[in-house]
Amino acid sequence: MKHLGLNILPVRVYHGLFVVLALLLLSVPARPAVVITDDWRTLFDLEKPTGKFDEPGLSGFEYLISSRVGEYRANDHYLIAGEESTPATSLVADLGAVGELSGTALDFSIQHNLVGGRNFTFNIDNPSTGTPSVLCWGDNCAAGSNSAQTIDGIPPITQYNGLQIQVRAQEVAGSSVMVSNLALSGIAISSGTLFDGIVTPLTPGTVPGDFGRVGQWLLGDDLEFISQEWELTGTVTLTRALALEDLTKVRLAVDFVNHLDLPLLQPIPLPVSAWLFASALIGLAGLKRRRR
Repeated sequence: MKHLGLNILPVRVYHGLFVVLALLLLSVPARPAVVITDDWRTLFDLEKPTGKFDEPGLSGFEYLISSRVGEYRANDHYLIAGEESTPATSLVADLGAVGELSGTALDFSIQHNLVGGRNFTFNIDNPSTGTPSVLCWGDNCAAGSNSAQTIDGIPPITQYNGLQIQVRAQEVAGSSVMVSNLALSGIAISSGTLFDGIVTPLTPGTVPGDFGRVGQWLLGDDLEFISQEWELTGTVTLTRALALEDLTKVRLAVDFVNHLDLPLLQPIPLPVSAWLFASALIGLAGLKRRRR
């Protein structure tokens, strides 16, 4: 058919063009979803259920080098639901004595798994046995892991939109914490760099006037961390003398946090070519309506 000297395309061709446009729009890369910040003022916008300010994690994963004998906190590897590491609120593992672990590089991973059942899994390679030490909270945990569907009656949480990383070596002479090779997979990062370095009791802290405690925050929107599988991996080396100082002052901790005033990230604009292609389709459709 011809009209005004122009070829009018069959309906099936228009359908094909619209399909191409849809595929083009779907091929636009997913927007990055996580911002990494070291700004200590972030603390003022975080919460946990009790409303406490310090270390505001609803639940956390911790690696501690122990030095107290005969106490529950002599364990080294913790997955905690709540605020305190007690037998009721924690899954734990003992990887060895402080003399064996001090100065030893340990590879770790923290995972949010969805396939086959939702769980959080905290894995550390045990330097003594050469086998992984695995703590798992939720469903479909790996065989051989120290696991529980609920901890203190709490299933794996969903009320969070970020992670807090805390690298701490405070007030313990000769202590240090080195974290390297940190990587987040499963969720894209839009800005910021994950921590890489050594913290000692003399290291300026993230909070002004504080020393030996460095923190940073990985913040997404309300769905990114809970709707996708993700994994945080890295290597940690904790060094401390054989002393009885508070073991919690030399540690790596990762906590879930809820940012109260976190704006949704803006979507990536469509490429100019997509808009031009859409305009062409609209023009062709209008021309066909004129003929009718």
